[in-house]
Amino acid sequence: MDFHINKNATLPILKMELIKDGRNDYKKFHDMVQNSDITFCMTDLDTGIRRIGNRDGICILKEVGEDSNIEEYYIGYKFTEKDTKKSGTYIGEFSINFVDDAIGPSGLLIVPIREELRIHILEGSIRK
Repeated sequence: MDFHINKNATLPILKMELIKDGRNDYKKFHDMVQNSDITFCMTDLDTGIRRIGNRDGICILKEVGEDSNIEEYYIGYKFTEKDTKKSGTYIGEFSINFVDDAIGPSGLLIVPIREELRIHILEGSIRK
């Protein structure tokens, strides 16, 4: 997955969709995400230096059509100007720490799973 944001920008918010993998318990997974700690890291692709380390991620309610009554969520991160002050390509990673044993198993999940999250901070900057 590729995500693009301008240098010194705070928008758009980075959002990743939680994939339905064909299992019938994905609704339970969405319930578990709401009661979890989400953090975000971003590492420079060229240098391997971590630019963002374990900052708070967010859980965003996905707008669904009228034909669906199931709540689904994105996981995301809202960039600061400091986060985007250096242009380049970065690898992003979310950690979801499931903490509510009453809903499901606890533990740590690192996402994305299937493909790398590449974040491109573009040279076109926002001026104040």
